[in-house]
Amino acid sequence: MMSTPTDSLPTRILRAANRAPVRVMLIASVLLALPAALMGALMALGRLGVNPAEILLRQPGSWSLQLLLLVLSVGPLRQALVMLSSWRLAQYGKRLSDWNWLMRLRRPIGLAAFFYALLHLTVYALLDLDGDWHELLDDLRDKRHVAAGMASVLLLVPLALTSTDAAMRLLKRHWKRLHTLVYPATLLALTHFVLLSKPGVRAPFVHGVLLAGLLCCSCWQRFFRSHPLMQTDGSVPERSAPPPTASS
Repeated sequence: MMSTPTDSLPTRILRAANRAPVRVMLIASVLLALPAALMGALMALGRLGVNPAEILLRQPGSWSLQLLLLVLSVGPLRQALVMLSSWRLAQYGKRLSDWNWLMRLRRPIGLAAFFYALLHLTVYALLDLDGDWHELLDDLRDKRHVAAGMASVLLLVPLALTSTDAAMRLLKRHWKRLHTLVYPATLLALTHFVLLSKPGVRAPFVHGVLLAGLLCCSCWQRFFRSHPLMQTDGSVPERSAPPPTASS
């Protein structure tokens, strides 16, 4: 539907975002790369603080966990925006397909989460272990937080490798089943964070509550697929030109 002169500014912005998914994902990718760029600039200027190695190790892991939670929040956020638009009788946004641009953001966010997890692992291997892979094997055996973190990264590998349109076409319905691995990957990343945190720190509790809420939202969506507000209008927001399926 084309915008008209009477459309409100938010309506025009949302429609423009749906019409230009590549541009939206490009902007998102640039924003997601900013933390790494800023950290690299501070490192080059020698302004990472009194313990730069600790910053280099901790920050990418923290960003990865937060981005994984953000990936899981996109679906519930879209559902909430649809309900809010329907309640307010908004011009635009009352259908799930109106927010397809939001769902497309899961790809760059997920890839950024994998990148920061890989950066976290690389810094750990180079700075903490001095590249000694035998010591890594010892840590995997003796330290629970290392085992949980490594398991999370390994689960993210197939998700990153199958994030392309070609992989979606090849795997078809199996693609969505494969990408449910993001749930155990996030849980393991949170476990890694909890085991590393000092007693009394609130951040692990906050992250845990958020993950529990997102898991509840996911279960609610699965059990109430037949509700009118849960229909996707036949759209597949992960790609712009989906092939027809037997259910459409």
